Amino acid sequence: ALYFAASWCPDCVASKPYVSAVFKSQADGEKVFDLVYVSSDNDSDQMKGEMEPGWDAIEFEKVEDRSNLKKHFGVCAFKEMGGLGITREQRKGGIPTMVLLEKATCEVLSGDAIPDIMGDKKVDNPLDLWKSLLPKKS
Repeated sequence: ALYFAASWCPDCVASKPYVSAVFKSQADGEKVFDLVYVSSDNDSDQMKGEMEPGWDAIEFEKVEDRSNLKKHFGVCAFKEMGGLGITREQRKGGIPTMVLLEKATCEVLSGDAIPDIMGDKKVDNPLDLWKSLLPKKS
């Protein structure tokens, strides 16, 4: 999962406990997903403050890598659009957004899994839902 978020974003602050809870709910040895934090924070200290144990991240100093992911998936904070060269038409989502990818192929399984874990469309067992999105092994 690529978790696009920032410490200064009120919606991200609201989503973080849900993202953290579903990540921690994975049984040892039965990990459904890894989580990579793609920061829109203002500095590395803010970013480090958002990190949870077990999460990976694109290092704050790797601005080009983070920018390329934001451009590729069309996900960024509104205030980043100009600097990234993303138009309203190209922007698929703001922050927070959690893109689910199949690890081996990088196929997008869900363009945004945040609604699966919080809000009106929340599902009872997001891990089961996400497992069902994985390609069937033959």
